[in-house]
Order: sequence, then C-alpha cells, then structure tokens
Amino acid sequence: MNQPERVREFLELVKQTISNPVAEQGWVLVPRPQNKECILQLGFRYQDIKDTLLDLSLDNYCEGPFRDRDIPGDLWVFGKVLDGQTVYIKIKLASLGQLRIVRIISFHFAEYPLEYPLK
Repeated sequence: MNQPERVREFLELVKQTISNPVAEQGWVLVPRPQNKECILQLGFRYQDIKDTLLDLSLDNYCEGPFRDRDIPGDLWVFGKVLDGQTVYIKIKLASLGQLRIVRIISFHFAEYPLEYPLK
C-alpha cells in the first residue's frame, strides 16, 4: 500500500470513530497546556475540534505513522490553517478490545513550518 492510501485509510478510520463512536464521543484531547491555550485563543468548543478532525484530508498530512514512545500505537501528524494560523495536530487511534478512540495528542499552533508531502 502506498503512502497516500495509508493516510486515506487512517483518516477514514479516524472519521468513522469520531462519527460513530463506541465510546461517548469517540475522541479525547490530551489536556496539555499548549493544547488548552490554542483552543482558548481560537475560541473553539468541542464541536469545532471535532469538525476540524472530520475536515482533515491528504493535503493536511505532514508525517507518520511513527511509533508512540509512551503508549503503544502509531502517531500521525497533520497541519491545518485555522484563523490564519497553522495548527499542529498529532493524533492516534487507540484500541481496547472493541472500543476504538481517537487520541488528540497535540492540537496547538505550529512551532515551526510544516511540510505537506501529499499536497
């Protein structure tokens, strides 16, 4: 499977998980200070975060998958321009039996220019 197909497949699973969750909402945002600050500055609510994830496409892909060093699984990085600023989005699909959830590790303003190899 080539890289665009892998990214497309991953995004499809992310969107399915968020849209038809087995868990309460299908996703969780890791409560890091950078994430909270970005969301506050953007004036985002949970629905806005969900909509941002559902809107991700191949054009937003930056890198991944690569191994998470803390919790088993793969991490993927995307970038999205929101209110004129690039937001760095690092996500993973986590599974526990039948339960699948999207973990948003990072959702903060990019600290460096992002590259979009599939754009």
